[in-house]
Amino acid sequence: MASERPTELLKGVDSSIGVFEEAVARAEKLGKAARAAAEVSTRTSLEALSRAEKIGEEAKEAAEASARTAREAVNKAEEISKEAKETAEAALRAAQEAISRAEEISKETKETAEASARAFKEAISRAEETGKEAKEIAEALIKAAREVIESSARAAREKWMKG
Repeated sequence: MASERPTELLKGVDSSIGVFEEAVARAEKLGKAARAAAEVSTRTSLEALSRAEKIGEEAKEAAEASARTAREAVNKAEEISKEAKETAEAALRAAQEAISRAEEISKETKETAEASARAFKEAISRAEETGKEAKEIAEALIKAAREVIESSARAAREKWMKG
C-alpha cells in the first residue's frame, strides 16, 4: 500500500500540476484578454480624449470668432451711433442757422415794409400837399384870370361906350 500511495500521490500531484498548468494557462489567457481589453479601452479613451480635445479646440475657436464678431458689431454700432449723432448735430446746427436766417430775413422784411409804408405815407402826404398847393394855385389863377377877364371886359365896354 505504501507503494500505491506514492503512485496515487504522484497521480494526484500530476493531476494537480495539470490543473495548475491549466489554471496558469487560463490565467495567462485571461491576462492577455484583460491586456487586450485594456489596450482597446486605452485606445478608445485616447481617441475619445483626442476627439474631446479637438471639440474643445473647435469650441474655443468658435467662441473666439463669436467674441471677435461681437466686438466688431459693437464697434460698428458705436461708429454708426457716432455718425448718426454727428449728422443729427449738423442737422440741428443747420436748422438753427436756417431759423436765425429766416428771423433775420423776417426782421429785414418787416423793417423794409415799415420803411416802405412810411415812405408811401410821406409820398401821399407830399402828393396831397402838392395837390392842395396846385389847387390853391389853380384857384388863384382862375380868380386872377376872372379878374383880368372882368377888367378887360369893363375896359372894352368903357372903350366901346366912349367910342
